Amino acid sequence: MRSWPGRRKSGSDWRLFQKSLSNPPARRKALRAGLKLLSFLLVISAVCASFLYASKGNHRYFQPAHPSPTLPNSELEKTFQLPMNGGLPHFNKIVGGKYMEERESYRIHYTVDPALQTSVNEVFRNYRPPFGVFVAIDPKTGRIIALADFARENPDYPGIWQRATYPAASVFKLVTAAGALEKGILNYDSAVSFWGNLYRLGPQKLSESSRKDRRTNFDDALGKSNNVVFGRVASKLLGPQTLRQYTEAFGFNQPFQFDFPLDMSRAFIPEEAYELARCGAGFGEVTLNPLHAAMIAGCIANQGVMMRPYLIEEVNNKNGEKLYQAKTEILAKPITPKTAKDLSRMMLRTVEDGTASKIFLRNGKTLLKKITICGKTGSLSGDNPPGLYDWFVGFAPAEDPQIAFAAMVINNGRWKIKGAFVAQEALKEFFLVKIN
Repeated sequence: MRSWPGRRKSGSDWRLFQKSLSNPPARRKALRAGLKLLSFLLVISAVCASFLYASKGNHRYFQPAHPSPTLPNSELEKTFQLPMNGGLPHFNKIVGGKYMEERESYRIHYTVDPALQTSVNEVFRNYRPPFGVFVAIDPKTGRIIALADFARENPDYPGIWQRATYPAASVFKLVTAAGALEKGILNYDSAVSFWGNLYRLGPQKLSESSRKDRRTNFDDALGKSNNVVFGRVASKLLGPQTLRQYTEAFGFNQPFQFDFPLDMSRAFIPEEAYELARCGAGFGEVTLNPLHAAMIAGCIANQGVMMRPYLIEEVNNKNGEKLYQAKTEILAKPITPKTAKDLSRMMLRTVEDGTASKIFLRNGKTLLKKITICGKTGSLSGDNPPGLYDWFVGFAPAEDPQIAFAAMVINNGRWKIKGAFVAQEALKEFFLVKIN
């Protein structure tokens, strides 16, 4: 510790020092010295606290937004701000095989694959659902390779992909399953039980009955989207605290940095047993942004590592000088590689013999012969906008994922198409060379 000037151990010297403080210059000098000492101690405390925080493994959970990356060694790059002004990207002009947009005196180059984007847009125009959206990313980098949306009554309806007013439905079962696997409560092939209709979840079905219970495996329960099993897992095995922990780990209730404005996915995790069961099975107060849905799928595909998504590849000025270059960045590590692998095994069942199998077997046999697809369906009524929401999120191929995606369609009354069909047609385009 730093000593005061002239300080001694004797009591008389200490009294003389105290008396000297009555002089204003000496008092100010002592005060400044004391403030310096206090500042030094606060800095040391903050550093120690940060090391202690890191040692607890909190890097596994969702991280807050980071500043936009800039290129080094340039004053222009240090102060450069992307000229978005809250607007939407426009994919109209292709230069060098990529979409390019001119704003003010800047040329913005996007990451979207024009062939895939065009293919998905054609699906929406041909089948004309009330609303539709498809987002695809590279799970290893976060680079967005498709960002297509559609509104039948208003083609210029802005930013369907930006909103998070859509019920997550059974897509949320991925979070419930991740919590059970990560905590070691269940394995991907563990035996689980339910009774009655697997889709109808009532309070009486939460209690086990040896006389009524039927047995199945955890992967089969996810593939067939068994609401009773997942209701029991959430209420009996996980509990609200653990489910809340993994909900936040996957990024719900937290904003993250993106190149354009984006609504935050929200999830309320209740305490009461039956409401918690409904939430874990996909009937809770949980809304999901389509890009976030693709990020969750990408996290599972990327061995439990969620990458920060980016749509802008680079920005040049009118002279062609590069002002901005996107960089890959890890956003979160909510689950371990083992949990991600087990979730992938479970998601295979959705396409092989689960809730999406009929669509893929009817229209995608050629695709399935060459490409293994992991996915999760979800369907639920919502009111913003009103309709029946149908999700399909996933990634492919299972052994070396190259694309993670989220497809969502909102229908009114009669079905036009489902999310799995949109994803299937997109995958046919993306893997065109492999399947031909």
